[in-house]
Amino acid sequence: METIKQKIEQYLPEVERFLTSVLLEETKVGIVGTSEQSNEETIDGLEKTDIVLYTKDQHHNTDFIVILDQEWYGLLSSIMLGVEEKSNNEVTRDLLKKFSSEMSATMQRQLDDNQIEVNPEDFQVLTKVQLKKELNHSSYFMYKMEVEGLADDMVRAEVLVGNPDAIEEEIVEEKPQADADSGQKQSQPRSNGQKNKKEKNEFTIEDEESDFEDGIDDRSGKEERVITGRQVEFDEFDGESLFNGENGNGHSMDLLKDVEMDVSVELGKIELPLGKVLQLSKGSVIELEKLAGEPVDILVNGHRIAHGEVVVIDEHFGVRISNLITTRQRIASLK
Repeated sequence: METIKQKIEQYLPEVERFLTSVLLEETKVGIVGTSEQSNEETIDGLEKTDIVLYTKDQHHNTDFIVILDQEWYGLLSSIMLGVEEKSNNEVTRDLLKKFSSEMSATMQRQLDDNQIEVNPEDFQVLTKVQLKKELNHSSYFMYKMEVEGLADDMVRAEVLVGNPDAIEEEIVEEKPQADADSGQKQSQPRSNGQKNKKEKNEFTIEDEESDFEDGIDDRSGKEERVITGRQVEFDEFDGESLFNGENGNGHSMDLLKDVEMDVSVELGKIELPLGKVLQLSKGSVIELEKLAGEPVDILVNGHRIAHGEVVVIDEHFGVRISNLITTRQRIASLK
């Protein structure tokens, strides 16, 4: 138990760096208590509102459980989503899965650097009843932790590791020899030549097809309605009519000329992680992927139809179209 505690303490600085990067607050994590408890005590010690994150290391066949206080709902959602959620719902469960998978990936990289082989499963967000079904050990080492820097008071967290010497094995009951012998006798064909139940229900694909061709299912002795199909042929679609501004009946597209559409101009774009977006403030500069002088994109209902250059007309911005994307290219992009 003390050895596992030393290993956990070895990686606490990495946990602190991960929490600081995600929650944007300088955090300190420390182990304040240790104990060994049975799986019954583990379940009984859970509060109804506790957050349970469970995974299993396939390499060492060991359970790994993280218990978080309900306050973590609000901490994670307010920082990562910008909206404070304080209950167990679909949004917070997805958020916890993302948080735990990123933490697991961070720790696994550190373990790989130290040449420690692990093979964890994806973290699950479980309830108290669901956790009881997943426990594979009769006893667990519990490490109580306190996280400083995320709230006014210390935030509780617990880590439970399954005792490697207390793995519960599945007990498989063997049938008595007498029952096995009697089972063999029952499986033999009857002397009067009747088929047993298994043989009676067996039939080949050819038998089934022939039964339905005749319109009768011999298995039930009932007549079945035979449904036959035939190939449906469609007229060949003339794609050229789209490019001539006509529909299939030869009418023009004048009926669509009054339809209103949104036209927008895209100067450029960039992808940012949520943490960077939350750090933006007045005066921040966002560097776009486009270079100075490159043409801007002209979009209609979100689809690019042309390129242009920005001009100033009186006191207003404008865009001079430099080239159009052909109709064929636009339809090809829709596909």
